[in-house]
Amino acid sequence: MKLNPFEKKLVQHPLRFWLQNHIEAPLLTSMMPKPLVYIQQALEIGCGFGNGIHLIREHFGAEHVTAVDLDPEMVSAAKARWQSSAHGLEQLDFSVADATALPFKDAQFDIVFNFAVFHHIPDWQSAIVEVARVLKPNGYFVIEDLYRAAICNPLSRRLFEHPQQNRFDHQQLLHMLRQAGFKIVCDRNLFNLSGMVLAQKVFS
Repeated sequence: MKLNPFEKKLVQHPLRFWLQNHIEAPLLTSMMPKPLVYIQQALEIGCGFGNGIHLIREHFGAEHVTAVDLDPEMVSAAKARWQSSAHGLEQLDFSVADATALPFKDAQFDIVFNFAVFHHIPDWQSAIVEVARVLKPNGYFVIEDLYRAAICNPLSRRLFEHPQQNRFDHQQLLHMLRQAGFKIVCDRNLFNLSGMVLAQKVFS
């Protein structure tokens, strides 16, 4: 499900980027094994306006980033943002893609990122299976997302457009990751409103 106009304004606000860059990204990288593994190929699902690409490059050191989004407007905006940056489009690829049917070959990526996107996906379980498919053996899945209690309430329904059926909490997310062949390396649960997970693919 695409973002509504209000959420689009929210995710591109400078304060949102500041929080991602100075609080969320350090928390996510703190879950990674040290020293950080070399990341040649990274995939971001739901690239939005391109903030995540900065986090993936600067905090995780990815050499090449492939960014996808269901919304063509988001893909165009992210591409334009990076085209006008000092780095340009070097080592970047952009695609319009559905997370439940990723247009990539098996075992293509070293790491996959979900920065609060899966709560927008009606069939989030299939998206997890797709992530497992495109990850290399021992590859990592970095997850930051919102849970049922955060989006299935009157205030959230008034402000945003999120699927209300088949939503998940922290334990359900962990259970599905394990079913899909992931080992949970580290996880954090904020009152079952949101959480962070580092999962590693353990089958080939």
